[in-house]
Amino acid sequence: MLIQLGLLAALSATAGLAAAQPAGGQGGPRKPPQEALDACASLAAGQACQFSSPRGSVAGTCWAPEGKPLACKPKDAPEGGASQKGR
Repeated sequence: MLIQLGLLAALSATAGLAAAQPAGGQGGPRKPPQEALDACASLAAGQACQFSSPRGSVAGTCWAPEGKPLACKPKDAPEGGASQKGR
């Protein structure tokens, strides 16, 4: 567990950078990158997860807004998730 905490602390600087991508390049709702979806494919909501992004390794928790697929939400992502932006 101590190793996991150290890893999470080391990754926190890059975690928020890969949280979401614009849908279709538009300014609309954002969706998680495929790597974030894949990271939670065999996990349940609330479980720890991590994935690799072009900007580094991202650690977080599996989470899904109502009606959306489960994805790895970076631990420093804003409350409500990326899909809440623009509402």
